[in-house]
Amino acid sequence: MRLVIGLISCVCVALFVGACKKPAPMDRGAALYETLCQSCHGRDGAGAHGVYAPLAGTPVPNGDPAKMLAWVLYGERPALLPRGQFAGVMPQFGFLSDEDAAAVTTHVRHSFGNAAAPIDAAMVAAVRATHPGR
Repeated sequence: MRLVIGLISCVCVALFVGACKKPAPMDRGAALYETLCQSCHGRDGAGAHGVYAPLAGTPVPNGDPAKMLAWVLYGERPALLPRGQFAGVMPQFGFLSDEDAAAVTTHVRHSFGNAAAPIDAAMVAAVRATHPGR
């Protein structure tokens, strides 16, 4: 009987601790990607040929984080994606908090074969500071 009560106590503690943990930034980034980005860029980051840019192994997610953030937050097309190459238009996600913008861009920079450095909220704030009034 003590063994059963002990096991139940352990399970309850494990469930409580698990419920109290804040999701890891990468988990939040994956959830945001699924909600905001996947419909255009695809589950695998391959994009849609001629319409939406691929994110898998391409220069934008693997390059300058400020340029990627300006693309995500303000729809500013990076020079690495010349006009006419993709018909789709990047929506502006400037409504994201600095933390959420960092989470979703870090997710992209770590997924689909990409291996770029993470982006943090301070980097997002710095990009916002270069775009006053937006």
